[in-house]
Amino acid sequence: MMIFKSVKTKQLIRKINITSMLMSLVILSSVAFSTLSNAAEQALDSIAAVVNSDVVMVSEVRSAARQFTAEQKTELSDQQLFKQVLEKLIMDKIQVQKAKAIGIKIDDAAVDTAMQTIAKQNNLDLQQLRLALIERGLNYKDFREGLRDRLFTDNLRKRQQGRNNIGENEIDDLIQSESFNLSKNVQYELIDILIPNNTNSVKQFNTNLKRAQNLRNKLLLNKNLSSPEIVKMGAKKINLGWKNAETLSPIYSRTISLMDEGELSNVIRDNKGFHILKLVKQRGGKRQQIQEARVRHILISNKDPKARVKVIQLRNKILAGESFSKLATKHSEDKGSASNGGELPMTNTANYVPPFTKAVNSIALNSVSQPVETRFGWHIIEVLDRKSSDKTRESIQDKAKKLVSDEKRANDLNNWLKTLRDEAYVEYRIKL
Repeated sequence: MMIFKSVKTKQLIRKINITSMLMSLVILSSVAFSTLSNAAEQALDSIAAVVNSDVVMVSEVRSAARQFTAEQKTELSDQQLFKQVLEKLIMDKIQVQKAKAIGIKIDDAAVDTAMQTIAKQNNLDLQQLRLALIERGLNYKDFREGLRDRLFTDNLRKRQQGRNNIGENEIDDLIQSESFNLSKNVQYELIDILIPNNTNSVKQFNTNLKRAQNLRNKLLLNKNLSSPEIVKMGAKKINLGWKNAETLSPIYSRTISLMDEGELSNVIRDNKGFHILKLVKQRGGKRQQIQEARVRHILISNKDPKARVKVIQLRNKILAGESFSKLATKHSEDKGSASNGGELPMTNTANYVPPFTKAVNSIALNSVSQPVETRFGWHIIEVLDRKSSDKTRESIQDKAKKLVSDEKRANDLNNWLKTLRDEAYVEYRIKL
């Protein structure tokens, strides 16, 4: 929708300045600096390491090390730095070889696009980028090939990380620690529906579990199920009243902290039996509330010099009794919503552009706003419905998933890279 905030897509090449890009590509592709090399050094050049069917030359390592020290402060000795850079070059070659072996292809068009991206991010055109490289002693062709290798390794890592699956148990474990913090200074009004399970019989255990699951399904269909009906299913309805979160068992606290008011829990079990909890109300604690609204609007683009006048005229027609929906379908330039009479789905109002958000949050329900100007043009807005939603659970789940995902990716990637290194043939030709 035009009235929503725009979200930048993740770019293939992150925004960095030329200097840091050059440094990373020198480390990656072992580009030699013509201003730093001399005939004597080239004559004495030798192989530092054999990497499967490729080699790393001593001159490549020295060049990359010089560039590294020129760009970053380091407390490493020359020998330590040489060893560190050599290992980096070895791993880069292994990854490029692996990418090619599994069929990843980086054609000239992909490299051209990446070059254009780097130039654009530094406010240069390709010719200016070429000159900037020459000024720093870099060969343009070598730079392109180094960038190609960078694309090989990036694609290889993305393909590997795309295979990672995040288990629900991993997320649940993290949510558990978060839920205790969430429940500080919170009180819950609870109803506990209990099916006792005081038996060692596996058959009876399964019977009681199935009974609890069936009862929960009935309660979801009819939350006002009478106490006699609950008793008929072998359960007890216990009104626990208000409870401080810290007095609850961990399994209760973990479950309830992620529930909304009026919601039923899944079936949980402790030494008393199977429980279905209902959170009647809660008070205290820090919750994440968001304002949501369902609105309809008519947009006249600011490309039209008479846009404001037109929306005023449309507003007057609506106030005189004409159909908002029909006028939106006919006149609104937000074509995505115009086909639906100008109506947008129930949405977090913070997702709209600021002037639109301010109007939606301030006008009365079922009333038509004054003309509202955004960067897209002039709008008239009607709020059809609004509500305050508790998104605490979703927020915690999203954060937990991201934390687990990031940690898992890092661990899996490091283990996978170690495996690649272990499987590669590496022969050192110099003493480290």
